Amino acid sequence: MIDAFQTSGTSPAPESKPDFRCENHGSVFLLIPITQSALTWIEENLPSDAQWFGNGVAVEHRFIWAILEGIQNDGLGVA
Repeated sequence: MIDAFQTSGTSPAPESKPDFRCENHGSVFLLIPITQSALTWIEENLPSDAQWFGNGVAVEHRFIWAILEGIQNDGLGVA
């Protein structure tokens, strides 16, 4: 049986998974890379002395919005 949604071009887009997870911890945000593209983005766009905390980069609250905007402008997703 043919799925009408599949053939009509109106099927829902597959959900894309984010490249980063951003966690708000008050004055510090954790920017956690989930994909290889996210790790590459960090290497290319954040300072080499960025402070890692566990599996994420610790970012001061005053810088996080510009970083998130840069991530999204480069076509990556953040949750």
